[in-house]
Amino acid sequence: MQSIRHRGYEKVLCGTPIHVEERGEGPIVLCLHGLGGGAHFFAVLGSALGDRYRTIALDFPGAGFSPPLARFSFDTLADIVVQVAAGERPPILCLIGHSMGTIIALEALRRSPGLTHGFIAVGGLSDPLPGARSRIAMRVEEIRQNGMAGLGDAVAAANLCRDTIEYSPGLAALLSRLFESQSPDGYMATAAALASWTARQPPSLNTVRCLAVTGEHDLYAPPGAVREFVKMLPAGTGIEVMPRAAHLPFLEQPASFSRIVRSFLEDLQ
Repeated sequence: MQSIRHRGYEKVLCGTPIHVEERGEGPIVLCLHGLGGGAHFFAVLGSALGDRYRTIALDFPGAGFSPPLARFSFDTLADIVVQVAAGERPPILCLIGHSMGTIIALEALRRSPGLTHGFIAVGGLSDPLPGARSRIAMRVEEIRQNGMAGLGDAVAAANLCRDTIEYSPGLAALLSRLFESQSPDGYMATAAALASWTARQPPSLNTVRCLAVTGEHDLYAPPGAVREFVKMLPAGTGIEVMPRAAHLPFLEQPASFSRIVRSFLEDLQ
């Protein structure tokens, strides 16, 4: 079996060092993680697509290996995405935004309408639901008072479905550990921005083919809310509701998720 090309490196974007992970060769799929995530969220997807596509995944400031911003804002994150895309030739084939990454993707497309041919929103909405806002704000306050230790299991339970926790305890434990190992300041800055975000008028996406993917048990982007969100996207936008998955379908059902993405990419070409 041919090995998939993989490299990690640091790139200065908008004046700040950003950790980047690349896998595979071919048309570019740019992947944007959500709150508490990082480029590692897309490692399995990158390997699954690497025979035909090149995935680029970022650690946003304050996540993974990227240091936090002095003043965090989603606008800066969108500018970072635009800079990444501008440095690539040919243009980005597809933009994938998970959860918060959906918001960042929409803002990047507002700035650069020709940035990509395709957009996949995974567990994403234009802004958080009221219940999600409350949970995020409470978590920020708890971290401010007590730090990250001890919160990982609760976060795993909120992001994974029961089947995943029961039948893939190693994944749940890993997610818990990764959460607690994050920079508290970086997480709190990102979470506070997300909890206070109000949806903006969506950008024009007339030339962009879109797809929405969510898990049937997703608490942050439940199927009903995703269907409402899709009404803001171009007519004909597809919806995939993945069984036995919650907010992290690319980790819970990686083979099925990769097949959905590959099928979408093939239709774009």
